[in-house]
Amino acid sequence: MSFPEGPLETDAQSSYDDSDAVDPAPTDGLIASVTRRLQAFSERWSRRYVEMRVDAQIGRRD
Repeated sequence: MSFPEGPLETDAQSSYDDSDAVDPAPTDGLIASVTRRLQAFSERWSRRYVEMRVDAQIGRRD
């Protein structure tokens, strides 16, 4: 037994409909505000952590 290679021929239409799109993440309200602040904190902290690590490595070499 072997499997056919190449794209499958399907004439069936997908059950997913793009026209019914709903904004999954509202841009206002308490949850969105907290989410934005947590994201900003995470980005700042990750950058600062890298800076501290680099400073520590450079400080050891002097």
